[in-house]
Amino acid sequence: MALEFYIALILALTLAAVAGVLYFYAMLLEARSRQQRRRVAELERANAELLEELRDARARLGLEVESGRELWPEIIDEDSGYSMS
Repeated sequence: MALEFYIALILALTLAAVAGVLYFYAMLLEARSRQQRRRVAELERANAELLEELRDARARLGLEVESGRELWPEIIDEDSGYSMS
């Protein structure tokens, strides 16, 4: 009778330990998921900024083609401080 009690006690403690480990693992996965969602939102904002810069560059290039003048010296002046003229 005592042996069965100790076996049941050990089994119950083992199951409680496994449940505790699984609980903390689930909490770890939830925290990781929140972290990844924040990172995705950050990357989407950066993507939107880069898309806006690309549209601006395309618009400048379109203006350059339409006007027949070179816009690159102005862009180089703005970005690096070097002048082509």
